[in-house]
Amino acid sequence: MTGRAEIIVRMGEPQDSPSPVLSVEPGLCGACRHASVKGTNRGTVYLRCTRAAWDDRLVRYPRLPVRDCPGFTPVGGEDGTR
Repeated sequence: MTGRAEIIVRMGEPQDSPSPVLSVEPGLCGACRHASVKGTNRGTVYLRCTRAAWDDRLVRYPRLPVRDCPGFTPVGGEDGTR
């Protein structure tokens, strides 16, 4: 693994799939520790920024793909640096 979180883009997955997948490339969120991908019973999949709960600079449900984010923290990183 390269240290980057991998989010596989698949459409039409069964609802009992172990993890929901996005239908678009998430950009920075794909490698951010604060990104949480969730799905509904109807098959809708969305990405939620968990850091937005305490960081007012961020939106809870960002428009994808995210190209720039002041709260980006790489998976496994303590801050925005590598």
